[in-house]
Amino acid sequence: METLSYKCINCGGPLQYDASKLKFYCEYCRSEFTEEDLKKHFGELEEELDEDRQSEELSEEDQLYGTALFTCESCGAEIIAESENTAASFCVYCHNPVVLTNRLKGEFKPDKVIPFKISEQQAKQKFLDFCKKKWFLPKDFVSSAQLDMMKGVYYPYWLVDSDKDGGMTATGEKVRRWTEGDYEYKETKIYKIHREGVINFKGYPQSALSEQNNKNILKYVNPYNDEEFRPFTMAYLSGFLAEKRDLEREQLQSEVDNALADYAKKIYRDTINGYDSVRVDHFNTRTISENWDYALMPVWMMTFKYRDKMYMYAMNGQTGKNFGALPIAKGKLALFGVGIFVLLAVITFFLMGGIG
Repeated sequence: METLSYKCINCGGPLQYDASKLKFYCEYCRSEFTEEDLKKHFGELEEELDEDRQSEELSEEDQLYGTALFTCESCGAEIIAESENTAASFCVYCHNPVVLTNRLKGEFKPDKVIPFKISEQQAKQKFLDFCKKKWFLPKDFVSSAQLDMMKGVYYPYWLVDSDKDGGMTATGEKVRRWTEGDYEYKETKIYKIHREGVINFKGYPQSALSEQNNKNILKYVNPYNDEEFRPFTMAYLSGFLAEKRDLEREQLQSEVDNALADYAKKIYRDTINGYDSVRVDHFNTRTISENWDYALMPVWMMTFKYRDKMYMYAMNGQTGKNFGALPIAKGKLALFGVGIFVLLAVITFFLMGGIG
């Protein structure tokens, strides 16, 4: 199967994308290039994805186990893609970055990409800062976390532009109370409320992966700044890992419709103000027009084992928003509980002494 590795214009070494400089660099001669520099030298960076090029079919064994063999252009070694969704990886022998072009052809070629903006070094420092804020983290956890396991991964999303027409009817109440002499009065006014209009959703992100753990992680590192989307260029994948989508629009349409309907309902409801109580009686929405784009988003990921249990940490590669379920030192938590108990006992003792 075909692979693609971008070479340095000056020395022929492998190029990688430097998130901190927003440029492509060569680790051998230290040259740096912009996307425009590469296009001037190589031409269109996507020409390797010509639809007329023939690709080899996966063997029955590859299809069975979800793996495939690729050949590294730099050293000729065979690269094993352990997941059928892997679209970019590294050669384990020469460590050169490679893009698995067969996984990015035709309908699987992304429309957009947000390049990494946070470098690996910055991501590792943010992880250490994240750990410092966790009071009950085991002392030896950070040293055991193996920061070299942190990898930059492009994850697949569907971006949905959807125009929804809909409306809402509701019942609102205004209550007034007053007293005259020995009597209390209550006046309730009931109003029928109607809202309707077109809501334009732009770039609603929907994970295009079926694996549940990855879907949960992607949910927690959102949102991204969609102003930094760029037309997809394979060169941005160089030096990172990348996943190919395995969920199509048809499989996700119902989930997206329900999510956008919930947002639309909240938008209509938020326009109703000035009542003591509001009850929604009826809500409806329909799709006027819709467009789906396929995009790749950057995430720094780290999966590691600590005392025979797996943990996962993720960070948005553009904004730095992070998420992670970290271990808790039960001894620290117990001491904290004892400390709180002692403190409360002392406060109670002095209060009781003061009363006596």
